[in-house]
Amino acid sequence: MDSVIALGTFDGVHLGHRQLIDAALALARENGLRPLIYTFSNHPGEAFGQKARLLMPGPARIAALSALCETVADPFDAAFAAVEPADFIRMLIERFSMKTAVSGFNYTFGKGGAGDIALLRELGAQMGFSVCEIPPRTYGGAPISSSRIRTAVEEGDMEAAAAMLGRPFTLTGRVAAGRAIGHSLGFPTANLLATEDQVLPAAGVYASWAILEDGCSRPAVTNVGSNPTVGGREITVETHILDARENLYGRELEVAFARRLREDRRFPSREALAAQIGRDVSEARAVLASGDWKLP
Repeated sequence: MDSVIALGTFDGVHLGHRQLIDAALALARENGLRPLIYTFSNHPGEAFGQKARLLMPGPARIAALSALCETVADPFDAAFAAVEPADFIRMLIERFSMKTAVSGFNYTFGKGGAGDIALLRELGAQMGFSVCEIPPRTYGGAPISSSRIRTAVEEGDMEAAAAMLGRPFTLTGRVAAGRAIGHSLGFPTANLLATEDQVLPAAGVYASWAILEDGCSRPAVTNVGSNPTVGGREITVETHILDARENLYGRELEVAFARRLREDRRFPSREALAAQIGRDVSEARAVLASGDWKLP
């Protein structure tokens, strides 16, 4: 069946991506065509030895895209990176009978990223498909992009990240045994093993939600940092779920970040740290109950 294909990497599946995908779905409905998202199962930078700083791990990104539309995700390797722009487009036509390509204004494709929207239009005229260029969706007067969201996350600006994503930024991983420091202070935490390639929020304490495997969400306080008061060195992500004491070891946990409450810092004593955590818990309750923050 002839298709309309939404093209992109789609890291984060943010509001700009959603705008592009919605346009592809609308064109497919209007013209009786098959809507399709074409992307890669891994970040293209990996083919060149670049360390990824992703908003979403590959499987989570593919799952999010597949929930919106049929998605094809090919592995991006050195051989794929060497494909010329025209040959890449020819592949899409041969495999999926592409009749319309939907892309962002800054989409690039083919060897060395040599293909751009102008070449895509030129190839469309030659090969018999139309091109729909989607203008950028903006936030704060500038286009929304995955790189802008990564920067916001790394700076601890979770409000800006959420505004561009259309939902709170999240980390997902298995809960592992930690040093049990939180428990000794009266605030037991779940030590989250997030994937190494996912971007981490700036060190600090955050009002957050803990989302369990059954989809149930609970208010929480999450610390991203090295725990300098108790001699920590490695960066960890530790979540204290408010009003809950269940054992989460070995289970999957998702943490959604609402607002950064303070920086990560050293306290003069464990007692001073415990007192501050108590204040963090109170502030997090107020933030999450304010109505300004909610999970979609």
